[in-house]
Amino acid sequence: MALLIWTNEFRVGVDSLDADHIVIFSLINHIDEAHLSGTDERAIGRILKVLIDRAVAHFQREEMLMKRHGFPDLEAHAGEHRKIIEDLQILYEAYVNAPSAAISGEIVKVLSAWLEEHVLETDMCYRPYIPGEDT
Repeated sequence: MALLIWTNEFRVGVDSLDADHIVIFSLINHIDEAHLSGTDERAIGRILKVLIDRAVAHFQREEMLMKRHGFPDLEAHAGEHRKIIEDLQILYEAYVNAPSAAISGEIVKVLSAWLEEHVLETDMCYRPYIPGEDT
């Protein structure tokens, strides 16, 4: 069963950002499945690399829209993005250097918390500022 299920509760109202979030949900679920099955620990590093690349592109798009629409907390929000990427890079490097179920479990924990906290709390703050379409 999927660790994270996309619902409208996670919708920020901007199609491209919501699509990014859906892909990120899927990648986290793949990492969790690989971790739980224990059959292909090496796949976790490859999936995590794709997820980090997608997250970087997503954060850039999100920050561009926030800047364009005058979101007042852009700097704090961007700071959270930098922290998330830094944490993911550290976990990725640790995992690549010594793949283990303990590290992949930590990866799943960090990623789940990120989505549940960052998307549901932090991202929802920009909803009133960014129109519901990619403009």
